[in-house]
Amino acid sequence: MTNPVTVKYMSRSEIESLMYSMTAESGNRQAELFEALVRRLLELMEQEGR
Repeated sequence: MTNPVTVKYMSRSEIESLMYSMTAESGNRQAELFEALVRRLLELMEQEGR
């Protein structure tokens, strides 16, 4: 089970995988904002890897 404590001990690849699998509930503005932030962070991380 993933919670704030287990996230602290996850590897980068585990975190990336988890972020790619998450989607926000429609109408939940905070969740939608968080999803947009995570997706942008992933894009930036991919660009840095090139």
